[in-house]
Order: sequence, then structure tokens, then C-alpha cells
Amino acid sequence: MTALTSAGPFVRRASLTKLQAARRVCIGASAAALGLYLASPFVTLWSIGSAIQTHDMTALGQVINWSELDASIKHQTLSGLHLEQVSDDLPDFGSSFATTAVSNAVDFTVTQANLGTLVDQAVPAAIPANQPAPSFASLVEKASVRFTRIDQFEVDVPLPGHEHDTPLKIEMRIQNWRWKVTKVEFPTARAPIMQASVAPSNA
Repeated sequence: MTALTSAGPFVRRASLTKLQAARRVCIGASAAALGLYLASPFVTLWSIGSAIQTHDMTALGQVINWSELDASIKHQTLSGLHLEQVSDDLPDFGSSFATTAVSNAVDFTVTQANLGTLVDQAVPAAIPANQPAPSFASLVEKASVRFTRIDQFEVDVPLPGHEHDTPLKIEMRIQNWRWKVTKVEFPTARAPIMQASVAPSNA
């Protein structure tokens, strides 16, 4: 009995040591998982840039949610048409016809089979011909990135030649344990900023 009693403190110390080691492992694993999570959207962005530069449309198509990208392009295109300003003669018919036409055109164009053509057409349209195409790294350096939700990541990329336009916006979400491009907004003209004068009108 005396031997068992005297061994008690050593047993407790060994248990505490094992518990502390287990805690360190858990903390280390959690920190590693958090680091991988924070780095994962940047890795996906780099793979997108690499696929565009090497024209690897198969790899690029794998990081796109086609149905959601299709819907986002339809929305942006229809918003740019300002259908609320259609003539009062046949507003319902005009709006419905334009919506159907745009929807069919986007469905036909925004596909994996046409991805190479889309990229070839989008890049020259986004970057003026008199300027060399910037590297992906240089674009990322100027980009604004943020987690808008735990499963959503957004990137705003100012494009050369579009200093007075909105940046290219890319939205990604975690789907099936992978980051997928779900929305792309192309540069558009910024709304003019109205400045009020503080000087008297008769000055």
C-alpha cells in the first residue's frame, strides 16, 4: 500500500504530461487547419491565373460552377440593358423578348466547350491593345481580397486601362470541399460623383 501511495504523484504527473502533449497536438492541428483554410482561396486563384496563362481550359473549367456563373452573367448583362427604360408602347413584350434573347445567348456561349473562346475575347476586351498583358502576379498585388462569409471569398482586381471603371470582381464559394468561381462582374463605368459647392450661389 505504501508503494502504491508513493507512486501516486508520479502517475498524476505522467497523466498531466500526456494531457498537455495532447493539447499541444490539438492546438497545432487546429492552427495548421486554419492556415490551410486561409491559404486555400489564394491557391485556387493562382491555379486560375496559371490556367489562363497556359490556356489550360480543362483545369480552368474545373474551378467554375457553370450554373451560377451563367446566372451572374445573365444578371449583369440584363442590368446593363436598362430594361426598365424600354419604350412604353409594348414594355412587357420588349422586356420579355430581351430577357429571353440574352438568356439564350448566355446559355449558348457560357459553356466548357466555349471557355477558350470566352477567355480569348474577354482578355483583349479588358486590357487595351496598346498595353502589354500584365502578369498574374502583378494583378494580384493590386487586388483587394476579403472573406465575406466563412464559405465565400471575393477578389476585386483593378485592370489596366479601366482606371475610371469598377474593378473586375470574382466571387468564389466552397462547394463540395473546393473553392468554385460562382460569379464574375466585368468592369463597368463608375457612376459620376456629384459634388455640392459650399460657396454662395451669388458669389
